[in-house]
Amino acid sequence: MNMSRRLFFAAGAALAVPASSRAHHGWGSYDAANPLTLTGEIKRSEFVNPHVHIDLATPGKMWEVTLAPPFRMDNRGAIATLLPVGKKITAYGYASRVKNAELRAEWIEIDGKRIELR
Repeated sequence: MNMSRRLFFAAGAALAVPASSRAHHGWGSYDAANPLTLTGEIKRSEFVNPHVHIDLATPGKMWEVTLAPPFRMDNRGAIATLLPVGKKITAYGYASRVKNAELRAEWIEIDGKRIELR
C-alpha cells in the first residue's frame, strides 16, 4: 500500500473515533419544551459509562431513563446503591424525539431527596 493511501486510512480512522465518542451526547433530540415528571419503580439499573441508565415502570408504560455519568452521580451523592431494582423514584426530564419511551433526566428524587444531575 502506498504512503498516501495509508495516510488517507489513518486520517479516516482518527476522525471516526471522536465522532463515535460524541454520539451519545445528542441532547438536541430531546423535547426540552415539554418536560415530564415520571414516578415509578426501578426495574433495571446500570451504573456504567458513559451514562447511568434505569428502566422505570410507570403506570401503563416502561421508560428507559438516562441519568448523568457515573462520576457525576457519585459527586452528587447518588451512588449505585441508591438505585436498586424495586426502588420507587421520581425523574424529571425530557422525552426523546427519536427513541420511544426514553427520558433524559435533569433531576431525580429518591426517598424525598432531590438530586440535580446536570
